[in-house]
Amino acid sequence: MNKPLLPQNEDDVYTHDNYHKIIEESPVPMYIFDLNTLAFLEVNKAALTQYGYEKDEFLSLLATQIRPKEEVNSLKVAIQDFHATYYDFGNWKHLRKNGETFFVHIFAHGTIYKGRKAQFVMAIDVDQKVEAQQELLEKNAEIEDILESITDGFYAINEKWEVTYINKEAERIFDCKREDLLGKNIWEFFPAVKDTAVHAEFERAMQQKVSSHFDTLLESLGVWASISIYPKKDGLSVYFVDITAQQKHTQMIEKQNEQLKKISWLQSHEVRAPLSNILGLVQLLNKDGLPNNEQLEIIELLNDAATKLDGIVKNISDQANIEE
Repeated sequence: MNKPLLPQNEDDVYTHDNYHKIIEESPVPMYIFDLNTLAFLEVNKAALTQYGYEKDEFLSLLATQIRPKEEVNSLKVAIQDFHATYYDFGNWKHLRKNGETFFVHIFAHGTIYKGRKAQFVMAIDVDQKVEAQQELLEKNAEIEDILESITDGFYAINEKWEVTYINKEAERIFDCKREDLLGKNIWEFFPAVKDTAVHAEFERAMQQKVSSHFDTLLESLGVWASISIYPKKDGLSVYFVDITAQQKHTQMIEKQNEQLKKISWLQSHEVRAPLSNILGLVQLLNKDGLPNNEQLEIIELLNDAATKLDGIVKNISDQANIEE
């Protein structure tokens, strides 16, 4: 396990044939450089193709010359420790002959090469992989920026009901910091929701991989929320909007509608009687030759009907919360 390809001390037998078989014919780019001078001592065809050099050109270089200047000090620090077995040095940025930079994954171990303390290196081109990873990171950052900027609260949970992401609007609605919730079981954080219709709807979305939308009162938060749940490969994405203000406005409109119904009933029932009386009495007054005493009696009845009608109007005003 992790056995070196090249001899580790000067007593080991090293032949050109061994080198040719192990290194020269390998499709993996390989080279050897002196740990003291950093001069290249050997290189295979795969490495020459990768870096774009002829063999004599490559062997005239130092190990620092196939790296950007900003990585030279890191190289010098990395080779201070002599690793007798293969060591994974991770990803490094290297230079081709034409000046193009690219990423390689370095595996290396220390060795003795022709009496010189050296480093045997495999430099595998991972530029496309790193570029793809970088694009993925950028895309994830872009998605995160979008999720942070939307006015909806958003959080994601995995199949264990653990919160894997929460945006700042969700922090505000939940009145918590994201570090308080990330990695936590959502039902442990909101135990009052367990065994409710809301919990059942989340369970249905998770088990059946279906979306769901509903409005509900989150009593523990004192918030009305419009919740949309969408299944994803490893859990659920949840969007929700604080609709408390809209809900209060709706309740106010419903209350006003009830008042209007009462007013409509008063107008259609209680107002009709005194108004009919007034209209009838006015017709009597219009008759010719009506004795004075009867006229006075009708006027008194008109006054009573008008007073009653005025009281009804005031009652309607009170019902409508209108100040006279």
